[in-house]
Amino acid sequence: MHFKRFVLLFSVLLLVARGEDREGWTDSRIQGSPEVPSPYVAESVWPHITFNQPLDITLLESEGALFVTERFGKIWQLPGDMDDRPEAARLIVDMQSHISNLNRLLGLAFHPEFERNRKFYLYYALNTRSPGFGLALSEFEMDSSWTVLPGSGRTLLDFPAAGHSGGDVQFGPDGMLYVPIGDLTPPSPPDPNLSGQDLSQIASKILRIDVDGRDPELPYRIPKDNPFLGVEGARPEIWAYGFRNPWKISFHPRTGDLWVGDVGWELWEMVYRVEKGGNYGWSVMEGPMPTNAYQKIGPNPIVPPTTAYDHSQGASITGGYFVTSDRLPGLQDSYVYGDYVTGKVWSLNWDGETVTSNREIADTRQAIVTFGQDAAGDILFLELAPNVSLQRFVANSDRGRSDSFPKRLSETGIFSDVSNQSPSRGVYGFEINTPMWQDGNESDYWVAMPGKSGLSTNVEDRRGSPHMNYVKPKDMVLAKTIQKDGYRIETQVLHFDGYWKGYSYQWDENQIDARLVGKEGLDTEVLGEPYRFSSRDECIRCHGSNFNRPLAFFPGQMNREGQLQRFKNLGIVDEVFVEMAKAQPLVDPSNASESIELRARSWLHSNCAHCHKVSGGSGLTAQMNAAVPTDKLELVGFPPNRGYFGLEGASQIDPGNPYRSILYYRVATKGAGHMPMIGAKTLDQEGVQLVHDWIRSLNPESQIPESTLAPQSVEEALALYHEIQSGALSPEDQKRAIAACLSHSDPFVVNLFSAFSKE
Repeated sequence: MHFKRFVLLFSVLLLVARGEDREGWTDSRIQGSPEVPSPYVAESVWPHITFNQPLDITLLESEGALFVTERFGKIWQLPGDMDDRPEAARLIVDMQSHISNLNRLLGLAFHPEFERNRKFYLYYALNTRSPGFGLALSEFEMDSSWTVLPGSGRTLLDFPAAGHSGGDVQFGPDGMLYVPIGDLTPPSPPDPNLSGQDLSQIASKILRIDVDGRDPELPYRIPKDNPFLGVEGARPEIWAYGFRNPWKISFHPRTGDLWVGDVGWELWEMVYRVEKGGNYGWSVMEGPMPTNAYQKIGPNPIVPPTTAYDHSQGASITGGYFVTSDRLPGLQDSYVYGDYVTGKVWSLNWDGETVTSNREIADTRQAIVTFGQDAAGDILFLELAPNVSLQRFVANSDRGRSDSFPKRLSETGIFSDVSNQSPSRGVYGFEINTPMWQDGNESDYWVAMPGKSGLSTNVEDRRGSPHMNYVKPKDMVLAKTIQKDGYRIETQVLHFDGYWKGYSYQWDENQIDARLVGKEGLDTEVLGEPYRFSSRDECIRCHGSNFNRPLAFFPGQMNREGQLQRFKNLGIVDEVFVEMAKAQPLVDPSNASESIELRARSWLHSNCAHCHKVSGGSGLTAQMNAAVPTDKLELVGFPPNRGYFGLEGASQIDPGNPYRSILYYRVATKGAGHMPMIGAKTLDQEGVQLVHDWIRSLNPESQIPESTLAPQSVEEALALYHEIQSGALSPEDQKRAIAACLSHSDPFVVNLFSAFSKE
């Protein structure tokens, strides 16, 4: 055992035996933020009125009313004037009683002449017996008392989908109904049906229809000025094409221009000003970057994004509106949009020809799923979560404050002696059972809470697994120093001020102190190897928004050598936190005395479960939390959501056959599709071997392909990969095999063997 860790273990055991008095942490100087405060912050309009997983905000100007559409079918009415003080929202209808097999409501639009005809339109998803789901657009009517007329539903469009539905419907200034539709497929591989550039498919398009008439064999009329009405083979409903997953549209209040936020794939999120017949690139392009560049381009040239941001800033755009209210003069006439994953919000100004400004205006840390407007033209938004209230922006009272955030690690108050990593009074070091892979680097950990405050933990059942919620003291800090062979590289600091915020401090070469890395992060070399200091937004990807959890400071991780009981006795954690360790056991994956099941599940938990968990985020259905039984992981026998990587029809885990398991391919490849998506740059060879052996152990009698030096399929290539990794091949055969696979005709084989390309 490492001498330092032996001393720590001995000290912990001695202190637990004797009893230990808690020291209060009074030296913290981590408060606020090093960034210039955002000009705006979010506030709740009516805090006493909440909604369950809302997806849409719709203004009905003729009634001066707002309507909030919830995911599971309820539609609520509120005043359109934010100065009103309603006691409660009014439930207009629960569409579960009008739509059989309703899965979720996506968008609501009222007819421009609603006062006269009482018609409204819903875009929604349906549960189906076949794989995937159904999508439909239907017209309904309600009477003057807001009661939906029985049997009034009339379906205008319906079609199957496996993903990327799009989410909105709106009437334009021309009285036509606009319907944005995604590519209707899972996230990966990108656009497998090549629908984006194919005008014969409804997917990846914005449609424009006239609901006030009918053409032969259609429940609506095709507007005579639609751009592809006379194009052979084209769907005449198409107004524009080349979108991946258009999430929220709006119209410029003066020009009538259509604007859309289009959710990107691996790298970019886009805003488009949409023109008649425009081609917006998917999937030849993902915003400014080529994707499926080999495919045939549609009949129009590709239009670049009006603006775009990369995945260091966010990962799922939510389109917004142009503000016409003068309540916040700095936002008037700006297009305000945001990001679902990070909660960041931007305002864009457009002069009719070009973008004149595009700035970040708020950091809400909310999962913003929809924007809307009140009767005055002010911007509103909602996040996708239970028990949330309507939000708007107000001026940030901290806007003019001076920046006193510590620029050096020695200024934080975490350490009394930084160069020796001696913690301040009230700062406690801890160890964990299963460190995540960090390119072979090691880490030390500390926790600090102001005074003698502690965590309060509660547990709820979500999808059959225990889900912990922490009530954390404000200004709690977690710190981790990453080092290689004793050389300190960085100290990462998580600061809780209502949300976790992450900061990196880069150690000086003299190893005496560390300096704060800029918000954009830093790509550099450390000890002759490339190294990435994460940006603050990248920290949020794992620790913020709907990933709002510490990763190392976790019951199963800390359950070792009396450490948990010590922290309970000190008042740092509570009894619930301690008890949860029994439900999520974690061990050292390299400890061969433990079962392969527990070792592999521990590795997956540490490296994957921070995203792949209940409430992990859109598209992350598989659970890898250690508390979930293996048969409940949504891995064994479950198809992938993000592509097959040449293993068509395979499951995430095929028990006994790692070579037909998408999970094994994902952790084994260093190329596209590697998991985890962000973080380490190299493969954890021992972890890859462990995942292989665990999958094999689930059904050891299962037939698997034999290894061959000239694999004909991805499955055979994975078997060969394992032979190379386990050292079963001679150096000569290994060299021949790698060369053959790197020049293979199947790109997924080449992708798999990219890990060997520089060896």
